[in-house]
Amino acid sequence: MVQLKSLTLALAALFAGVRAGPCAVTCNPANVLQDGDFEGDNSVWTFDSDVTIQQNAADSTFGAEGTNYVNVYIATREDSGTRYGITQQLSGLVPNKGYTLQFTWELTDDSGVYDGSVDMQVTIDGIQVDSIYFKRNTGIINQRTVYFTPTTSNPVLYVSCGGTGDYFYGATVIMDNFSVGQTCSQ
Repeated sequence: MVQLKSLTLALAALFAGVRAGPCAVTCNPANVLQDGDFEGDNSVWTFDSDVTIQQNAADSTFGAEGTNYVNVYIATREDSGTRYGITQQLSGLVPNKGYTLQFTWELTDDSGVYDGSVDMQVTIDGIQVDSIYFKRNTGIINQRTVYFTPTTSNPVLYVSCGGTGDYFYGATVIMDNFSVGQTCSQ
């Protein structure tokens, strides 16, 4: 009886010109960010000082794709306020449309984080669109999703880290698998 009712509803929706079920909307936005896995032409990125591309050890679990990732060393509290990050000028975006940035990150060395914390920020054309503070959570691989709406078709993406607090003596964050695509509407 339940199958017959479902079939009847699906047929009624089909004849009414309405799609039924969870497969009604398919969204596979194109990735407009270049070399988000850091395996190819890294010249599309600009790296601040103390930001380098590293390679996974053979038994590493971090790199979801390939072996390269970005290593961000955040110096001591003496240079508090200094940001360490990566920049890419995106192209081909539609102004005033929603986009989604996704990337993977991990705090790999928190031995210098005592009473302070690490903060990660995402800016688009110099405007902060996301921020997170964290400490003492090494070994946890995190997926970050950030929603933003650019006002130009070629905005500048900047993802950076810094240290805060009276007892912050350095930390290391690694990042990988960046992508930017138009946000799917529900």
